[in-house]
Amino acid sequence: MAKNRSGPTDFADTLIEGPWKHQFVSAGGLRFHVALTGPEDGQLVVLLHGVPQHWWSMRHLLVHLAAAGYRTAAVDLRGFGASDKPPEGYTLPMLARDVAGVIAALGHGSAVVAGQGLGGQVAWTMVSRYPDLLRGIVPICSLHPGSTEPRRRYLVSPRAFVQVTALRSQRAAQRLLTDAAFMRVLLATWTQESGWLDAEAARHYSGAMRQPYAAEKAARMMRWVTRPLPTTARRRFAASVRHPATVPVLHIQTDADPVLRWTVTQAEEFGGSDYRFELLSGLGHLPAEEDGELLANTMLAWFREHGI
Repeated sequence: MAKNRSGPTDFADTLIEGPWKHQFVSAGGLRFHVALTGPEDGQLVVLLHGVPQHWWSMRHLLVHLAAAGYRTAAVDLRGFGASDKPPEGYTLPMLARDVAGVIAALGHGSAVVAGQGLGGQVAWTMVSRYPDLLRGIVPICSLHPGSTEPRRRYLVSPRAFVQVTALRSQRAAQRLLTDAAFMRVLLATWTQESGWLDAEAARHYSGAMRQPYAAEKAARMMRWVTRPLPTTARRRFAASVRHPATVPVLHIQTDADPVLRWTVTQAEEFGGSDYRFELLSGLGHLPAEEDGELLANTMLAWFREHGI
């Protein structure tokens, strides 16, 4: 697989051109990259990626939500894409604080926060810490971070278990995530509709992971989120988010997710009085990539119902 690797890349390689504007904002002493679409006076919708991707995984939602009149911002979380990669802070509370800072830096007093995988867990975390900033949240193929279920119950297949376990290792993440062939196998394993996944997309994501420290930070984040024996700090955090949401929640899952068992991801006990669980048919773990139009339409229908 060595032929699929090259040297370190620059963050500028992730600033792919399209019907969006790239912008950098400061929050909490760090610089964050945001891809922006839609009218400046539109309701802000913040899109958060998962591991091992970055803002580009939300490119279809950027287009569809902007066309409906929403100011849409796809954010690179700390450690990913073109955002800063500081030595510390790879925890859900810190990522939630980062996103709250980005919302303020963009000049908005509130936002809908939607996230895939890790991004969904950040959205759930913001409910307990920054509810006044939220018009609602949309976790997508994501576990509630306060769940007490053993993580192995959620993983669909032994292959997914092996992959997730490997990506917790800094050494393995550095070797695997920077390899385009492995990246293509990984993303193909996690999807059902794989027409979007070509060699160029795999090279793009693996290239982003070749930035200095990027794969290391991804592994640190994976360890914090999925560690089978959580640290004391992680247990305290989980306890702090185990209460009903006070903002509307649209929890989207797919019935063919090869990574998470949708039958055990429902979170009514945490969703509050305005919780909806929406199951999309025939899609895998990355619906924003697999069918961004369907995902956007599902979100837009919910937005209209809630006057967002």
